[in-house]
Amino acid sequence: MDISSRYFSQLKRKDPAIILNLWAFLVAAYRVGKLVELLSFVVWECRHRVGLFSRDRYVKFTDDTCPSLGVDTDLAIQSSEFLNREGFCFEPVPIDWKYCFEAPDGTLWGTRYSDNNKLVYSIDGSISVTIAYEFLHSISSLYINSQGYLFVCVEGTIYKSSDCGLSFKKVLSLSSSISYFLFNNGMTELPDRTLFIGEYGSIWRRNNWQNLAFLYYSTDGGDTWTMTDFLVREGANKHIHVVKYCERLAALLLTDGDNKKRAWINSSLTHFDERTTRRQSFGWRLVTKFHHQTGGYLAVTETKNCVLLGSDYLGGTNFIVRTLDGRRFEKSVMPDPYRRSPIMNMTTTQSRACQEVWAFSYSCLSTTSKSLLMCSKDDGKTWARVIEFDGTKNEVRLVSTSQRKSGILHIAITTYGDCPESHRHQVYKLMHKSARPVQVNEASTFTTTANHSELSVIQ
Repeated sequence: MDISSRYFSQLKRKDPAIILNLWAFLVAAYRVGKLVELLSFVVWECRHRVGLFSRDRYVKFTDDTCPSLGVDTDLAIQSSEFLNREGFCFEPVPIDWKYCFEAPDGTLWGTRYSDNNKLVYSIDGSISVTIAYEFLHSISSLYINSQGYLFVCVEGTIYKSSDCGLSFKKVLSLSSSISYFLFNNGMTELPDRTLFIGEYGSIWRRNNWQNLAFLYYSTDGGDTWTMTDFLVREGANKHIHVVKYCERLAALLLTDGDNKKRAWINSSLTHFDERTTRRQSFGWRLVTKFHHQTGGYLAVTETKNCVLLGSDYLGGTNFIVRTLDGRRFEKSVMPDPYRRSPIMNMTTTQSRACQEVWAFSYSCLSTTSKSLLMCSKDDGKTWARVIEFDGTKNEVRLVSTSQRKSGILHIAITTYGDCPESHRHQVYKLMHKSARPVQVNEASTFTTTANHSELSVIQ
């Protein structure tokens, strides 16, 4: 239950019941602890409309022509001026990845839209996949640590494999059966191999959210876990968005949602259940004191020179935030028509010439609130609009990630049908135009190996 989604269309209509709808909206905001966030929305909206945000406070887009998704998604992608100028192209692949994670040896591990209870892997760059393991229920997220151990979340339970997916054991139960960690943002590893998981989920109980804002960490490779309710004690009321180690900052970044939407940094990499004080520099330091200063970021990535964060203000004003040191933050406003769309995910790829930061925003509130796939080649100082889309009809997602900065990037374009079963998904792989794609017969895109030919089923 998201009050922005529930009341946005009602409040936009010129309806005699506008006063009643507004009152119902305010009551709902009060019940879920959103009044402070609503006040921030009003402040940002006023500053935008009367011009109090200076021109240099907005995200700077290049002059590249941005195609909009229509009926022919292949044509829209091929007509992207940025991709053509940079010598890139998105080639369709036969594997309908929902998520895929690049292992240290280059193997892609993940799950597919068509069989999201099966863990599969590809050793040929998404031309074919092999089934490694079959779970009884859908895979909600996955992660691979520096040692190559696989961690898969299924119905609120974390399973670990240390033998390349041949077998899994249960290592952690989250606080609810619908809980998971956000792909690419909700699980991370420190240089000393300590692992962290931030619990995410949305459960409405009577008149409030069930609190799932628990942080878990493991010092033995993920075999045993310690839970801390630090964020719950600090007033978080819903879940964790991001927990990620930032090499640039040599620190752990943590963000929470829903009512507080704060950001925390732990530079000591110790005392994970404590807040810093004037007398103690160990533990979590609160980055911003007030809600309107932004926080609760939904996405984070880093380059050699900076850390970039994306905000989560559905229906409000969204920001891309840039920091060099974790102390000073440059906050750039997403301009219209993208302003109301949260930054859902960000990732960094490494090409021969430089690092590229890819990000996508998404909102399905209305046809006028556009969503965007964008790319930056200068550490987030300027951005190229790659593909624009209407979130009521399509979604473009970043579906691949890796611990190391590689050149691998996959996006999934979903065209909505009348029901989830009729949605169409097509996955594309970023390639340089000088690389000639391998033509594959669709009938040969599913393979099995001797080691994984027997399907394993786990409860």
